[in-house]
Amino acid sequence: MTIPVDVVIVSYNRQDLLAHCLASLEHSERSTRVFVVENASTDGSAALVRERYPHATLLANDTNVGFATAVNRGVGAGSAPLVLLLNSDATVETTTVGKLERALDQGQHVAAVGPRIIGEDGELELSTGRTMSLWNEAWFKFLGGTGGAQGWLFGRHLRRRYSIDRETGSLTAACLLMRREAYEAVAGLDERFFLYAEDVDLCRRWRGQGWSMRYVADAKITHLRGGSGAVDPTPAALAYRASQVAFYEKHRGPLSRLFLRAYLEGKYALGAWRGGDTDRAVWRWLRRGMPSRAGR
Repeated sequence: MTIPVDVVIVSYNRQDLLAHCLASLEHSERSTRVFVVENASTDGSAALVRERYPHATLLANDTNVGFATAVNRGVGAGSAPLVLLLNSDATVETTTVGKLERALDQGQHVAAVGPRIIGEDGELELSTGRTMSLWNEAWFKFLGGTGGAQGWLFGRHLRRRYSIDRETGSLTAACLLMRREAYEAVAGLDERFFLYAEDVDLCRRWRGQGWSMRYVADAKITHLRGGSGAVDPTPAALAYRASQVAFYEKHRGPLSRLFLRAYLEGKYALGAWRGGDTDRAVWRWLRRGMPSRAGR
């Protein structure tokens, strides 16, 4: 008998997207066991799981503990050799999980594989090769400003690159099929990252232990990027910068951390002066000395 793949979904205040995500898994050709880790939503997400998806295991937190902590709880509740991390704002095709599994089986040194990710508008998401650096941030903003995979400057190259399977330095946790063995070898996600950067850090630690990761072009998901933070961008911006600072503290030297602080001070001082609400919130966080929970 084939052992089901453990699927871990972290949910926070997007009941509509969670319903679509769970519905897509019901049509998966590969058998799965679903764990929904509910981060104290106030929109009835937990009730949705209990009433409409009783086969899923609901793990309800009393507070919003963040993505990394919630994932670790979900993974720990299961026991399958393969674990799929899936965003609540993503939907899988019927063949997605099976295609990822076959790709993972091609090499015992492969810790995880990730699919082609398509936005609800049909555009390709650039989901590989990311890291937490100002250069990478600037590069991806530049790509976005030139149209990304649909743009005239790099579009053809990006579409060709994302049309083939390949090894990559990092994958996104929006959809990540991984070996439990590899996850446990690095003690799971680092819980200092409340939201963002946890997947970049995980992939970095895997590489440090000799594991590799692969992108699988033929496996596909649809992703409404940032669905849980779409209503108010301020909490997401604060969480991103807090995780960026934490990543630099963990992986970069003093000079890089000083440069990051100067960049953030300049960027958000200017934004606050121009009157942006999110910029003002981040600026106040910087002035308070950048507490790790960024005011949550």
